[in-house]
Amino acid sequence: MIHSQNFQKLVALANEHGINCQIAQEECLIAPLPGYDDFLLAFTWSGAIAGEPPEHELIAISIQDIAKEMTVAAWQIPTYLFSNVLRQAQMLVAAHIDFMR
Repeated sequence: MIHSQNFQKLVALANEHGINCQIAQEECLIAPLPGYDDFLLAFTWSGAIAGEPPEHELIAISIQDIAKEMTVAAWQIPTYLFSNVLRQAQMLVAAHIDFMR
């Protein structure tokens, strides 16, 4: 039940930040990266940091290059930094595209 509640919080958090996600397998959210149609964002709960308050629960994020079928980047952040996800993801993808040229 707690895991389901955390997943619902993740869905609400993504929606709050304008990320229109779809539910994928095993309680993971996926969304196209705005401005980069060939890349997907994936989000899921990573867990809590022992001894830390609930706002320090970690969200695991990855960026997938659909065309090349590879992970571009993956990282974990506490929930309070979620508002930076799109900007970070777009910067990482831009760097990835420049590097792959």
